[in-house]
Amino acid sequence: MEDQRGIVKIKPVYVGLYHYRERYGSVCSPDVKGTPQISEIRSQKAMEEAEELVKRFKEKIKLDFVDVKEPFIINSQKDLRRLREILTYDDDALLVGSMGRNPLEIYTLSLYGLPMIEGETTEDFMRALRVKKFLRQSRFLYIGEIPSFSAPNGPWDFYAIERRFGVRVRHIETNEFYRYYDRIPDDTVKKELEKWKEDFEKILEPSEEDLLNAARVYLTLKHLCEIEDANGVTINCGRFTEERPVVPCLAFDRLIDEGIMCACEGDITAMLSSLMLHAVSGQPVLMGNFGYEPGLFEAEEGEVTIEHDLIPLSMASTKYIIRDYHGRGFGVTGYADIKAGQPMTLLNMDSSLSKILVVEGWVKRSEDGIHCRIIIHMDVKGDVKRLPELLVGSQHISMTYGHWLSALQETSKLLNLEIIHL
Repeated sequence: MEDQRGIVKIKPVYVGLYHYRERYGSVCSPDVKGTPQISEIRSQKAMEEAEELVKRFKEKIKLDFVDVKEPFIINSQKDLRRLREILTYDDDALLVGSMGRNPLEIYTLSLYGLPMIEGETTEDFMRALRVKKFLRQSRFLYIGEIPSFSAPNGPWDFYAIERRFGVRVRHIETNEFYRYYDRIPDDTVKKELEKWKEDFEKILEPSEEDLLNAARVYLTLKHLCEIEDANGVTINCGRFTEERPVVPCLAFDRLIDEGIMCACEGDITAMLSSLMLHAVSGQPVLMGNFGYEPGLFEAEEGEVTIEHDLIPLSMASTKYIIRDYHGRGFGVTGYADIKAGQPMTLLNMDSSLSKILVVEGWVKRSEDGIHCRIIIHMDVKGDVKRLPELLVGSQHISMTYGHWLSALQETSKLLNLEIIHL
């Protein structure tokens, strides 16, 4: 668990102080009047109530990414001062309980800047905490020339991205990528390709050399992610094809299913959108051109589409039909049928990093688009005709299975994002 990204750490803090200080209290005091060992009794009672607080929370929230730490009991005012030594940068929220009315102490807890859970909470809120934590622990690789010619609006200030969400970025030039690419032993590449072929239904255009190149791209990207501690990759892939007849499409499919989110064409907002969707859902994410009106990226009346070259096998209902890149006689892409009937959520972010568009709906079907290999047709909740006025970000949108709007609404509060939806 310690090496996983997005583990939400909850620190229970129980204020075991009673607002009546004197031993005899008043008619409203606990029933321990006149007892010399009143502090010991209150301390024991505070421990029991803290344990009950944690028990109720765990019974309510049963998510495998939530880690509830040992409770800290405040039995005296000096304990409140000690709390600063106990909390860490890895704590994501305080689970707060109190023996009596302690407004001053509760206010002091609020000044630590951590979200405070008092009383009931929801799984949606915990998923929002996970998105915030996951982004802060994420790092993605941007490979290729800046700016991307097909997603030119960036944002290109990588320091600003880290300040905004905590996501770190490493820029890798295309020639650096190919230096690693050329070092991978041929027998390692062949061995990897043989494993891949178990997932192929049939191979159409690509040659054996094309397939070896695709496996080599995968091994290169996986190696770079390992040494850079990256869990995301976006590539200005148009520049790849100017150097060599190589594209990363099938490599991206496989990396996504291994927990490394990938975005095409050096699109940074799509990269961030994919990380966010993966964090909230815990599932793989694909992305591509967004069709939201008839004729745009093959969309038909009353539906939306994603048209691109990504489909992780876990999101498909068949094995891959292995095709070339955009019908151009080189490169490797994989087509597979999407899992029809699945609920889905779409998300894209604007380049100012202040707005997200979220759309819920259902997957209808997919087809081989030949140019962009995968076309996914979807129905949406709400009036699809409103989408042109609501769009933010680039022409790309990210998709995962499940309906996550309510959790993303909680996320928008934590990250100070404007959320737009149908």
